[in-house]
Amino acid sequence: MKQKTRAFQDIYDAVKFLDEIKISKEYQDAQTVLVNIFTERVQKDYIEYISNIVRTKLPKSKLSGLTCLAGFAHGETFQNGTILTVMFFFNSQVEVLEYDFSETNVDKAKSDFISKIKDFSELKGIQVYTTPLKNNVTNDFLSAINFEQTSIPIFGAGAGFSSKSETQNLYVFGNTIHENGVVITLFRGEKLGIFAESTLGWTPIGKEMRATDVAENHILKTIDNEVAGEVYKKYLGVSSKEFFLENTCEFPFMMKRGDKWVARIPIQKDDDGFIHFTADVHKGEKLLFSYGSKNGILQQAFSLAEYMSRKNLEGLLIHACRNRYLYLKDDELLELQAFSNFYRETAGCFAFSEILYKSNSGGLQNSALVAIGFRECCDDSKNSCIDDCYIENVFYGTSKYIEFNEWKMDLSLNKKSTPQLPFEERIVNFLHATTRDLYLANLKLEEAATVDGLTKIFNRKKISEIINYELKKRGVTNDGTKDIQLIMFDIDNFKRINDTYGHDMGDEVLSKIAQTAKNCIREQDSIGRWGGEEFMILLPEAKKEEAVQIAERIRANVFDLKWEKIPGVSISLGVAGVRENDDIQTLYKRVDERLYFAKTHGKNRVISDSKSQ
Repeated sequence: MKQKTRAFQDIYDAVKFLDEIKISKEYQDAQTVLVNIFTERVQKDYIEYISNIVRTKLPKSKLSGLTCLAGFAHGETFQNGTILTVMFFFNSQVEVLEYDFSETNVDKAKSDFISKIKDFSELKGIQVYTTPLKNNVTNDFLSAINFEQTSIPIFGAGAGFSSKSETQNLYVFGNTIHENGVVITLFRGEKLGIFAESTLGWTPIGKEMRATDVAENHILKTIDNEVAGEVYKKYLGVSSKEFFLENTCEFPFMMKRGDKWVARIPIQKDDDGFIHFTADVHKGEKLLFSYGSKNGILQQAFSLAEYMSRKNLEGLLIHACRNRYLYLKDDELLELQAFSNFYRETAGCFAFSEILYKSNSGGLQNSALVAIGFRECCDDSKNSCIDDCYIENVFYGTSKYIEFNEWKMDLSLNKKSTPQLPFEERIVNFLHATTRDLYLANLKLEEAATVDGLTKIFNRKKISEIINYELKKRGVTNDGTKDIQLIMFDIDNFKRINDTYGHDMGDEVLSKIAQTAKNCIREQDSIGRWGGEEFMILLPEAKKEEAVQIAERIRANVFDLKWEKIPGVSISLGVAGVRENDDIQTLYKRVDERLYFAKTHGKNRVISDSKSQ
């Protein structure tokens, strides 16, 4: 594949560029051509005009686009302009779908979309351009995608507008223009590799808060049952509605979605003190304030650019948050240039929200930069298209400090020839250090509250919480049961060990058996000390046969343990699966009855048959 990008303000320049494309060898040889349009101009007639020119000049092309705060190309931003970036796919296919939610019911659109992607073989990526201010339908629609295609990256952006725009509308467009909808591009091909990653650069800080009341999926009414606007007044001293975004953008809220942190930037505070966002916030979610330094944010972006530079890309799109544009100001060009320096045709836009779903994590984001790299592999390098994962090194104890002695002037925002580290960087280093100390202290407190001190596995309180969580989370399968199994076991004749060899020996037995059992279970399983010599193991997404095999492996490994002062030790185990109408008590009762049967019928055995009850 190949990509060509052009920024223009005059339509004549666009026509000239498209004429060059039409006669190019790349266009003639391409199996599919995708044209992405990023424009600051929010006039419908202009969008329709430029779209028709593209369709006329490049009749075999597919088209998608959105309005934005500003577009960028070749490492430069372009105010009052439009970006055309043309992607030629020689061995892959592209399909564009679009749904207008002012005309189509969202459930019907989701159903139609899911049915289409099920028939779309070799799907490698999904690009979504959406209108994020319509969150009550847009987010609901997007949520359907990741559950159906967990291994396929979903990336894109939310339409926006420039603060200088005469009309502050926002649009996404494909064949038609939508004020409330999505334009979706599907990428497929056996040889196509897509590398979608994001960087944030902010670090969570302070106490954990909870969203206690949310309206329309994006209006935060209360935090910890207090009017949301009062939290900004308490921590940031910001009480006025005027310039609310400008006064809060340096301190986004952050929350965890799957294993990924996402940020939320408020766009306004209304008369009731409620806070409005351009991306979704859910009731019950945990929120933290965050902070960032310009150098730290840029260094994380440089790290992502360096990762992408190793992929031998043939196409690259960047979707960055307008908050980075506002916060970094002129220095925003540094991170854009970090990408365009190794791939000249890089194009993208500053959006009102960025999208990256990946392996059930992420979603609509704020303050992030999402980079999407494309490459069609040759036959002899097909394996190199497999994506390894970029890990952002920024949060809490893993944060890297800006060392005084290693501080590089060429990355500094202090342009003066002076050895003094700017005050901003010194205060950020201070925040990093105090945040890390607090985080490590909280880890110790959490360990004391959730880990059994002797066996170093979960205590009863924690394993109970995990079991309850899994019971609420899992869906019912076709056979009327849930794919959750529970193993309960205890140590045979443990009182005799204590009485004969002493409590120190008893403690050694408990600890060694706990670790042996832990080594026998899967990574996704959880084990906890239930009390005394009893233990409980949760196996999510496990069939009965698999649970019995694990239980037998634990039993055999424990029985094979060698002890210096005592003869062999055995355990008895009960196994029970969750039934359709189970609650936590009925599940506990059933697994306990099976353990009791094992104890009273010979010991050193696994019982999973309901007849034993």
